[in-house]
Amino acid sequence: MHEWRTEPWRTIYLAYQGLFTVFVHAPWLAITNLPRSRRPHPSWSLFKSVFVPILRLWSEFGPIAEKTGNVINCPTHRAILPGRGVHALWLKPNPALILGRVRDWAVQAGVQPTRIPAYWQTATPDVDPHAPPIPGERVILFFHGGGFISLSAHPNFLMGKHSRLHLRHVPHARRALAVEYRLTDVSPKPMHPDEGRNPFPAALLDAIAGLDYLLNDVGFAMEDIVVIGDSAGANLALALARHLVENVKELHGRLPAKFPSPTVVPRYHLVLLSAWVDLGTSHAGPESSSARHTDCYLVDHFQGPLWAASGVYPGPLGLEATSTNEYISPSSKHVATSFRGFPRTFIEVGDMDRFYDMVNTLKERMVRDLGEGEDGVMYFEAKGAVHDHLLFPFDDPEDKAVLVAIGEWIGEDDK
Repeated sequence: MHEWRTEPWRTIYLAYQGLFTVFVHAPWLAITNLPRSRRPHPSWSLFKSVFVPILRLWSEFGPIAEKTGNVINCPTHRAILPGRGVHALWLKPNPALILGRVRDWAVQAGVQPTRIPAYWQTATPDVDPHAPPIPGERVILFFHGGGFISLSAHPNFLMGKHSRLHLRHVPHARRALAVEYRLTDVSPKPMHPDEGRNPFPAALLDAIAGLDYLLNDVGFAMEDIVVIGDSAGANLALALARHLVENVKELHGRLPAKFPSPTVVPRYHLVLLSAWVDLGTSHAGPESSSARHTDCYLVDHFQGPLWAASGVYPGPLGLEATSTNEYISPSSKHVATSFRGFPRTFIEVGDMDRFYDMVNTLKERMVRDLGEGEDGVMYFEAKGAVHDHLLFPFDDPEDKAVLVAIGEWIGEDDK
């Protein structure tokens, strides 16, 4: 354990870094970026040119967090954090839906289905989040990012912004359910030895519980669900889709009202934002987007906490699984991944995102199997945008453009 993780050294170190950022780093960045020609991208404002480098320093994967642990302590799957206007519930596991290879991997990893929290957000205060759907209503099922090791689905924390943004733009969506899936523990010793490190497929089991709740408890049809995943959450959304496709015959028997066909998963919508879809090294190299896009706030994912996550997340499947397992790394160049039977998909990435190359590999593979366009794969590349740009207060035209494009793409089903 790094010495800065222990009190009182952690407090002293964070205080020093905070003062240095405010009185030295931020002013220096402001001065050096005053000429537009010195900024990382011609479209960047002075505020963005200062904000992004500071975010790189303070983010959950940055050099400060690497020494001290997460700077912000977010809620986890172990408890519901109450708050004003927070609509929370416990999702019950349904072991009958854990099938095929995922069931075998869960046994191998010693991972059990368990209850986990989830948080509703509503478009307006008068919407009852627990009520049955009204005719024509859509619902958002959201999986947050954080490298499988950090951040939270709680609406009062950073990732809560995603649900609020998409509720404004997804047609006929009045509520969004964010799943507080289990995070993988990368500390030297498990912080909670009784539950281990929560390796793959723990988060996938929790994602299945979220879908099961919407289908069986609330009463939505599969066709009315919009699954949105951000970064690692996009990886998780793809794993959920793969589980449905691989086991549709068995699910037909367990969810007959929701899966009328024994061979085809009902049509739904899949939205992937800044997807982390290669946990291995097949997209590494001096010419890769990870090496080129150093102005992205996301640090190089072949070092630090993200690289640690890649090593621990596969659990007993081993590090090799980051290159060979399509559930874990569907964009890996070392695995022949099929997307036949997957739902229509919207893929979005910034052209300055370190994950740009792996997302484009994903796009090419999905287009190959699903086709391109409104009924297959729609792709949106946000110009001058870094990883997860929708979350930050840049107010770029590309931010609004991607949200509008997602809403219009989903709305094509209404025509």
